[in-house]
Amino acid sequence: PAALIGRIRSCFREGGGLAHIEAPGYLQLLLAVLGYAGRPAAERRIRPDGEGGALVRQVIRYLSTQYAEPVSIERMAKTLGFNRAYISRVFKRHTGMTPVAFLLQLRIDKARQLLRERNELTVEQIAASVGFQDPLYFSKQFRRLYGLPPTVYRASLLEE
Repeated sequence: PAALIGRIRSCFREGGGLAHIEAPGYLQLLLAVLGYAGRPAAERRIRPDGEGGALVRQVIRYLSTQYAEPVSIERMAKTLGFNRAYISRVFKRHTGMTPVAFLLQLRIDKARQLLRERNELTVEQIAASVGFQDPLYFSKQFRRLYGLPPTVYRASLLEE
């Protein structure tokens, strides 16, 4: 976790064009690591800086910059120069989630941010802007992860 926190800090310290995109990706990985830290040692499989750590960072960077586009794990694998199955296996071993699950979580988190900050956008516009082609699928996934539909989530923010 300390190494991931260091990477997040360096993203903000060094700035750069992609810092605002890379830092949330590293934060997602940190949350995944922390989520598994409480498990018994035999169940822990995450080694964020072990073998394959560089590949995991490449995947996070790729997904963090491409999340709003239609992302294909096959295309990502070709871009990164690795086999799709190998990427998925290494990523899951390091993070506890598949690249697809990470992408879904990243998109939903970006949508939550937009729901909080951009009241002028409809839920459908937000869904499209974070890479969901079907607003109903977006709503279903949002509800699955956060327990309430995006419209109710937004309304609860306005009540506060």
